[in-house]
Amino acid sequence: MDFKGIFQIWMKVLTSPGEEVFVAERESASATLRTALVWMVLASIVAALLGLLQTLMFASAVSGLGQVTSVLPAELQETFGAMAEAGESGGPFASLAYIIAVPIGFLIWVGVYHLIATILGGRGQYGRYAYLLASFGAPLTIVNSLLALVPLLGSCLGVILVVYQFVLAYHATKVEYGLSQGKAIVAVLLPVIALALLFLCVIAVAGAALMAAFQ
Repeated sequence: MDFKGIFQIWMKVLTSPGEEVFVAERESASATLRTALVWMVLASIVAALLGLLQTLMFASAVSGLGQVTSVLPAELQETFGAMAEAGESGGPFASLAYIIAVPIGFLIWVGVYHLIATILGGRGQYGRYAYLLASFGAPLTIVNSLLALVPLLGSCLGVILVVYQFVLAYHATKVEYGLSQGKAIVAVLLPVIALALLFLCVIAVAGAALMAAFQ
């Protein structure tokens, strides 16, 4: 596997946002679903290892508070101990689940965008589109995992990266499906709006249920 070539493609896409870079990558011989899946699996493995490192660091930090927690009530000491044990034992299983979930989630993400873009009148190939999305989705998966190692700063920068990811998805969708600017924006933002409305509905139903329970 040409890791240097992969890194160069990722950097080119991330640092040169716009339609031109996706037009060029769209014509690449590697623009296939297979390449996209390889990239996402690779990114998920790296991210899982970083997540495991974060879990072990957390468990080590909790274990290192032994002198501090010794003055706490027995119940709290047991809670801290359980947190440390859960982090050490559950970390590998969580990492394995992440490696499986990321590629599956990616395929669903591509499928939803492909369906919406097609309904809006676009014409494009699922596999090639998956390649375009993976060209920035894979490296950003790794970057987000790195940022997670720095909780407060990572969360702030993570929000910026999410917005940037939507910008890149807009350009990739517009190029692959030949959509107008407005339709490309709709294709990218419609799933987000739908999820937000669903979340609000769930919150409203849960709130109504709680109010009914207390009356």
